Amino acid sequence: MKTSAVKNVASRSQRSTMCRAYLWSFTIALVTFLPVLAGCGTSIASANQGVQQPPLSLSTAQPTLTPKPPVGVSVQGTRFYSEGHVVTLVGVNHSSLEYSCSGDGHFTATDFQAMRSWGMNVIRITLSSEFWANAGNACPDYRQTVIHAIDNARAAHLFVIVDLQWSAPFDTPADRTRGGVQCPMPDTGKDVAFWQNLAMLYHDDPGVLFDLYGEPFDISWSTWLKGGTISSGCYIIGGPSLQKELGTYRAIGMRALVAKVRALAPENVLILGGLEWGYDLSGILQGFALHGSNLVYDTHPFDYGSKQPADWPQAFGATAKQYAVIADEFGSYTCSTDYIARAIKYFQAHHISWLAWTWGPYSCSSPSLLAAWPSTPSVPYGSYIKQQMLQVSASGA
Repeated sequence: MKTSAVKNVASRSQRSTMCRAYLWSFTIALVTFLPVLAGCGTSIASANQGVQQPPLSLSTAQPTLTPKPPVGVSVQGTRFYSEGHVVTLVGVNHSSLEYSCSGDGHFTATDFQAMRSWGMNVIRITLSSEFWANAGNACPDYRQTVIHAIDNARAAHLFVIVDLQWSAPFDTPADRTRGGVQCPMPDTGKDVAFWQNLAMLYHDDPGVLFDLYGEPFDISWSTWLKGGTISSGCYIIGGPSLQKELGTYRAIGMRALVAKVRALAPENVLILGGLEWGYDLSGILQGFALHGSNLVYDTHPFDYGSKQPADWPQAFGATAKQYAVIADEFGSYTCSTDYIARAIKYFQAHHISWLAWTWGPYSCSSPSLLAAWPSTPSVPYGSYIKQQMLQVSASGA
């Protein structure tokens, strides 16, 4: 759990793009437009076959998509591959869209080109299913904002990890303005609809990876896998420390969530975060692994007392020997480089891809990679991460 300023924080053809636009805009009136959609090819048929469409808010301005670069990523064994070659994903997290309806304004083409100048090849964008649902018409432009951010990142030849970070199973008026709360597991309502929508949008872009839930916590491995009733409430981020929004909801397990996404997006890489705020992957070797292609397990090492290097072999190192593992969040809250240097060395030894937290000029408590927009690194934290990414880029790993 991160308590910081931040947490207070290609389409294959123009025809395929047109099909997605028709599917998005006219889902409710599909029968009326069958003659138009009939010429769009097989992509719509495969997306709709045997699948109940998730709800789309009629009050939301429907987004449109632009063509994406076709280069994608897949998983073979314990490694990522792109265009037939092993690739190490290195990049950063860009937060704000989980807690701000419009984000921080730094999701432009210029911003993503600045990221490329650091040598990174991937960006993780943290999102809110509450904003996406646009309950009460509180955030009507969110979907288009997210899609424009992804478009800009892909145009800069970055892979994009879209991450469900904040949820809102209790649907309170406050959730609609703050983007929700941080819950132990995704729910069976808005969170499932969020992923079904995104799967329909990006099922033909293998350069978009789906991080199904950023930071599971305070649950058993059985609940992680199978789902269940969550009665412990959810954390309100940005309020008093450890304040909770109380209530009970039904969580979907990772097995069922993977199946629902796979029904619409058979090829995109799916990322599955472990327990203890996305850190602990030990249960994967104890009978809780999922079966299927293009699955990756995610760990979040930060310099807390319980996440020190001596614990890494048990928490995720052993798992990385048998399964693909990514650290799509990691960092240090001291502004020093000792912890992150040891982490990157460990990642390299175990073929673990990594993304540092977080892209923005905040404070050590974030921790923050920038001293100033658009790309001036903080010192020493950001400058060290930039150096390491440039080395990976130069090596062609």
